[in-house]
Amino acid sequence: MTEKIPNRIYEKFILRIKSIANILEKNKKIIAAVSGGPDSMFLLLLLYKFSLKNKITIIPVYINHHVRSKKEIKKDIEAINEFCKKTNLQLIIEEIFPEKKDENTLRGLRYKKLFEVARKQNTSIIATGHTKDDVVETFFLNLLRGSGIKGLCSIPPLREEKYNGRTIYILRPIIDITKDEIVKILSQQKIKYTVDKTNLKILYKRNLLRNKIFPMLKNLNLNFKDNIISTIEHFKEINDFISQQIEKHLVEAKIKKNFVCIDLKKFLMYNNFLKKEVLHRVLSKIVLQHKLKIRQGYKKIVEAIINFLYQHEHKCRLTKNLVVTKTKKWLKIQIN
Repeated sequence: MTEKIPNRIYEKFILRIKSIANILEKNKKIIAAVSGGPDSMFLLLLLYKFSLKNKITIIPVYINHHVRSKKEIKKDIEAINEFCKKTNLQLIIEEIFPEKKDENTLRGLRYKKLFEVARKQNTSIIATGHTKDDVVETFFLNLLRGSGIKGLCSIPPLREEKYNGRTIYILRPIIDITKDEIVKILSQQKIKYTVDKTNLKILYKRNLLRNKIFPMLKNLNLNFKDNIISTIEHFKEINDFISQQIEKHLVEAKIKKNFVCIDLKKFLMYNNFLKKEVLHRVLSKIVLQHKLKIRQGYKKIVEAIINFLYQHEHKCRLTKNLVVTKTKKWLKIQIN
């Protein structure tokens, strides 16, 4: 089964796996988030091949969102179980019961459930089946939302999350491989997978991009996806440089438990972009530390603080919990 995977494809996968080599040495378990679709079945195939030589335990996890029909869910599980029986893997089936069924809500609940499984299985690595196509789609969606540079970096190959005091590593090891390459290999090896019918509905923005807009862009430029990936890499380099610069300025800020003080004279000398980025990161630290809910979003709060800088008032309430004040020397953001 695994001998027919082209070396150039497998090498891309291995390069991503190497990014968590130290963690794998300590804990030889990887959770594979599987849906029965081609991407997750291919992820499972590559992880299985890797496990044969490296004595790694692969734990496939399927999450029933209760969004699709029982018939479709049954087909998903059957496809995954067929693979698991051939490879002696044990499938774990979990459920979530979303009140809202939008993409963001489902994603949040799905990751929370995967984190819970990771804790139970005593592992800290979760592998997902995001592909090169997903990276390009996310770039366009973030562009349409008016995202900043960080959003235009699209999906990171590796992300760290904190859950109940532990660090969870979300790895995307097939992020450099295209959907077309994946489907071709699965077909050659006669590995079953399912197709989610909702992926064909253009009611969802991602599906509209995938099924209508991308084919038109392909007519303009056959290599448009590779060109977008190249652009994303440039944004990542820019974002890394900006992050380094911002961290230097954050060191100068006095970040305490319930407030942050920023030298006002120095801050006013920053260009507008740097002001916004510093404020965004300061707010992120406060909000995450105290688990505050920011309904209006960071962008509006940052804009409110910038406007406040040039007004006569010395105090402004930003949210129910956040207040900003200024003196001749300090700009102070505090929980109140």
